[in-house]
Amino acid sequence: MTVTIQLTDWEVVKTELQRFGATGEVNNSGDRIRVGFGNAYIEVSTEGTISTGMPLHDFEHNGDVSLIVDHETGSISVRTDELDYTFRRP
Repeated sequence: MTVTIQLTDWEVVKTELQRFGATGEVNNSGDRIRVGFGNAYIEVSTEGTISTGMPLHDFEHNGDVSLIVDHETGSISVRTDELDYTFRRP
């Protein structure tokens, strides 16, 4: 199942990231949610910041984006008109 969400729909963001992180560790601090899988993580904030970390590479973006959560393939894509980045669950 693939879901496309906007960061402005925070309740849906939280629900989908909690589901995505069911096999990892999910920390929700109210205005920020972080999903970790060992050394890899994705973190999203209500302010529009998205950051990821994996061994040997990091990603950070601040601004209006769409998140495409694909639960079947274990990936989250960050998309804008100029950007297409995909985080894959290890």
